[in-house]
This record gives sequence, C-alpha cells and structure tokens, in this order.
Amino acid sequence: MKLGEIMKQYFLKIYFFLFISFLFNELLFKVMNFTFFDFSLIRIILFTLFISGVISFIISFLSSKTAKIAILISVFVYSFYSFLQIGLYNLMGNYLSFGAGEALGRVFEFVGDFLKSLKIQYYLFFIPFIVLIYLFIKYKNILVYEKMNNKYKLLVVMLLAILNLVSLLTLNISSKTQVMSNKELYKSPTVIGVSLKQFGTGRFMWLDIKNLVLKKENTTPIIVPDPDPEEDPERKIDYTYLDEIMQNQTDSTILELYNYYTSLPMTPKNEMTGYFKGKNLIYIMVEAYDMAAIHEELTPNLYKMANQGWYFENFYVQEHSCATGESEFVGLVSIVPLTTVCTPNSYKNNNYSQSIFKLFNKKDYYSTSYHNWKDQYYERKIIHNNMGSTYFYNHGDLKITSIGGWPSDLELMQKALPHFVDEEPFFSFIISSTMHFPYDHFIGVVEKNWSKVKDLDGYSSRMKHYMAKTIDFDQSLGYLIDELDKAGKLDDTVFILYGDHHPLGGMTSAELNVSSTIDRTKDLNRYVKPLIIYNINLEPTVYSQVGSTYDIVPTIANLFDLEYDPRLYVGKDLFSDEERIAFFPNGNWITDKAMYFASKNTFKSLTDEEVDESYIKEINSKIKNTINVSTKTLNKNYFKYIR
Repeated sequence: MKLGEIMKQYFLKIYFFLFISFLFNELLFKVMNFTFFDFSLIRIILFTLFISGVISFIISFLSSKTAKIAILISVFVYSFYSFLQIGLYNLMGNYLSFGAGEALGRVFEFVGDFLKSLKIQYYLFFIPFIVLIYLFIKYKNILVYEKMNNKYKLLVVMLLAILNLVSLLTLNISSKTQVMSNKELYKSPTVIGVSLKQFGTGRFMWLDIKNLVLKKENTTPIIVPDPDPEEDPERKIDYTYLDEIMQNQTDSTILELYNYYTSLPMTPKNEMTGYFKGKNLIYIMVEAYDMAAIHEELTPNLYKMANQGWYFENFYVQEHSCATGESEFVGLVSIVPLTTVCTPNSYKNNNYSQSIFKLFNKKDYYSTSYHNWKDQYYERKIIHNNMGSTYFYNHGDLKITSIGGWPSDLELMQKALPHFVDEEPFFSFIISSTMHFPYDHFIGVVEKNWSKVKDLDGYSSRMKHYMAKTIDFDQSLGYLIDELDKAGKLDDTVFILYGDHHPLGGMTSAELNVSSTIDRTKDLNRYVKPLIIYNINLEPTVYSQVGSTYDIVPTIANLFDLEYDPRLYVGKDLFSDEERIAFFPNGNWITDKAMYFASKNTFKSLTDEEVDESYIKEINSKIKNTINVSTKTLNKNYFKYIR
C-alpha cells in the first residue's frame, strides 16, 4: 500500500503546508545569520520534518475549519519567533531566551524603536503565513476532513518516532573544535547563537521552553586543575575557616567548587601592584560607550583622558542578554552571567563577598553607587546592597530632572558628587544613561547639542544623534574634574571608564566606521570598546594586550593593592603574565594568540606562530568549564562561604 493511501490526503496536506512553511523560515533564518551549507542543514531539515509531523498529527484530529485556524496559528508563531529572534539581535546584539524575559520586555517597551530598526528583509518570514491565508480564502475546500483509523495512527506515530531518533542521532556529529558538543548544547542550549545554528529556530524554541519549565540542575562535572605543589605565591590567603566549613559540608557541588577554586594557580603580584594604593576611585560604566565618542573637539575631556591616561586598545566588551545589567554585573564581580535568565535580577539575593565594593570596604573606603534612572529594569537597590555598596542612589534619590529622552549625565554627576566628595577615601561606582538609544529622537540633550553635530561630514543621522548625547556625558566628566580640582582631590582620584555594550538600537558597525581607526565590520571589532584609566599624573600609555570586562575587577584590585583572592574571578589582572580570554555569549573568543568564530567554527592566528586545533580545543574547554563553574557558583550562592 502506498504511503499516501496509508496516511490519507487530509494528514498529508496539513503536513505539506506546515513542513514547507517551517522549512522556509528555517532556511531563511540560516541564510541571514549563519553559514548555509554545512551538516547542521541536514539536522535542521530532519528536525523540521519531525516537528511538522507532530503538529500535523495533532491538527489532523480537528475539523477542516478548525484545522485551518490551527495551521495559521502554528505558522504565525513559527514565523514571528524567527522574526523576533533576528530583530532582537539587530536591536540588542543578542538572540532571545525566554528565561531572560527582561530582554523581551525591552522590545515591547521600545516597540517603536524595535520596528524602526528592522530591515525590510526580516518581513520575509511572514510569507508562508500570508500565502496560506490566501490559499484558505481562495480555495475553501483545500482541506477536506478524513478520519484516520487506529492502524494508520499507529503507523504515523512509529514513523515520527523513527524520524525523531534519526534526527537525534545527528547530535553525535560535532566539530572537534566546537565550543560545546551538539549533545551538550541540546541538553543545555546556553550558547544561544551556536544552538540556533545547529538546531534551527523551531527546535531551539522547544528546548528553551522545556528548560524554562523544568529548570534542571546542572550536573556537568567541573574540571579541577591539579595544584602546583611547588607554588609559593606572594598572595597569602588564610582559608583556615573555609577548610573547617568544608569538612562538615555534605553538598557535593559546594565541595566541587571549593576544590576548584583552591586548586587554581594564584596570580602573583607584579610591578603594578599597589600603583594607586590609597587613592580615590570613580568607576564609571558608560552607556553605549564606543571609540566614536572620543572626539577632540566635541568631547575634549574624554579625548584628554584617552590621550593623557592609560588607553587599552584591544579591550572587548561582551553583549549579554540583559545588556546593561549583566555588563554591570560582570564589571562588579567578574563572573559569567547565565544566558537563560537576567542574572543580576535572578541572583540579586546572593552574597557577593568578592565584589569590588566589598574589597574596597575592607580598606575602609566609603563605597557608594549612582544611576540617573529608576530601578525599572534591574533591582539595583537589592543587588548593590548585597554587593557591599553603602547606598545606591537612583533617579528618585537624586531627584533627577525629567527631560525628553534619557536623563542628563551632567546632572547625574552634579547630584552624585556631593554625596562622596568629602569622604576620605571614597570609591564611587556610577552608571550613566544619556548615550542610550534611540538615536533618532530630536529631544532633550540631542536638541540642546544639535547645532554642534548637525554638520558632521560623513556621519549618519543616527551617529549625529549619538554624538550629541556624548557631548553631555563629556560635560559630566569636565564637571567632575573641575570640582575635584577645587576640592583639592584631583591628584588623588583615579577614573576608570568602561562601556556596557555596542551602541544598540540598530546602530551598525559601518556607521561607527566614520570615526574609527579600525574596521568595525571585520572579525570581532564590533566588540572593541575603550577602557580608560586616568589620573592627572599618569604617563600617557597605550596598552595592546587583549582584555575584556571580566578583567577589570582583578586589575583594579591589583592596582589598589586590595586584599583579594584572584582565583575567585573569571578575569585576570591586565598587567599579569596570565593568558586572558575575551569570550562572548555567542561562543566567539579572542586571546593574544588567536581568534575563534563559533557560528562558522573557524579560527585564525594573530601572531607569527601557527595555531592548530589543539589550541582551539584547549581554549574552548577552558571557556566551557568557566561557564559551568560560574553557573554552579551562582546557583549554590558559593561566595557566602568566603569572608
């Protein structure tokens, strides 16, 4: 008997409509985002055949009228999900996980900006939905209900089970250099970009929802390094109390973390240890901070800091699912955020004994934090308190003036400075906001500074808006410098400026190229952002070593000679001899030796030395282990055991 006779025309038509529609979306998404012709294409086709069959089987029990509605809903959800994924990546620089709901909330809050940022080709995902509406209206009898008998139903189920098994067997095929194997990704699709490439949007959506609902505990074992028996570090950490705690510990994961952290090599002191010992620190996370913001005429204070301070030219900033909040989190505790949740909110009640606030507190600094927006997206009142900030001042506490667009950073500094300038010594963490997208609203500081940017040659309209915003931030730096000078504290105050992410809201790397010394569209240059360390007495220096946001906390701790255990941080001191890995949520990474592109699974050497697959596998293994350790550390609130 022929297959068509077995499964009946009704089921086959439903199956045809769904499979063609779903496959169209999968292929389009793959073309727009990843390498098209590779083995993952076969896997995605198999997954699409299976999911189309499962949904078709369920719909085949419905009447033809209801079945049409169900088909349209299924195709629309599939199309909209693919559309949302690529649109969110274009707007925020990251793909979507339902667990990180705040990222999706941003889309709905900035729906106007989201729609403006979309490229016309993204709407192609809705072609199957539109075609089906036309077919169902034009040909009302295109679906005629036929009931399958039990024998046929059983055969369909068996065929679908075999199809699913074959598709799952393809997970055994992974590249040797892949950051995580396909089986590991299928179990926990934490590297979202690679997961979407390997499984497609439909299967990833299912896995994401399943993980959100089931919330399985991470059981992947941590790779614990063998300690060096001859190591005699200059940094002595008295963990007698911790050893005693662990002797009575029954949680195997806690013991696993204890063994891991205490087995790591200790970063030795170096010639930069204590360089700023006893000085004040103003540590600023600059919203949408980019090299384009450093302009000799428009932003003279920022230009002076970059050219008269220490400038790190190979510094990389990750783009996380919760954008600003997770970059802030990394810049305060140097641990890997989870991609499936908004980490600072999900782990706001954790103890962060290793945070930069608490390190300064041990040295009797007056530690506070400031932001000119409300706690709308991130619960900073709780987070910063648990990290050791004496007080976090937000939009309401500082009585920031309400203006069009994002608030003024100049006003932020004017309102924040009186809270700490008379303290001795002080550590102040400040989160700016003025440079936030959108970059097409002619209001607030943009309108105020428009005359200074409107005639910039070669700048796009978005870039002109961005530069108008940077002027306000630059004025805020000028205010701090002038007031600290008047207070006699400028000599003893260090500024450290880092960014939270790429200027989002649809700003392209090509647009930034108009004011860039490097091609922002090449390699991983999108993520290259300024790190500036400035004090009025510094010798201007440009540093070329690779670093990232993960490395800031241990670098600060070393420069200020704070009491800290460098093994508790993902990053490394930028002035140490240790290898630093700037790695990203999408699986890409760069070291001083090589650069790796996860979605293409390709790499290239950055030195005259040849880099082979063994080095790529080694770095990928380290990254995978680091992510695993960070996840377990956060889940188990491990740092509550550390004094």
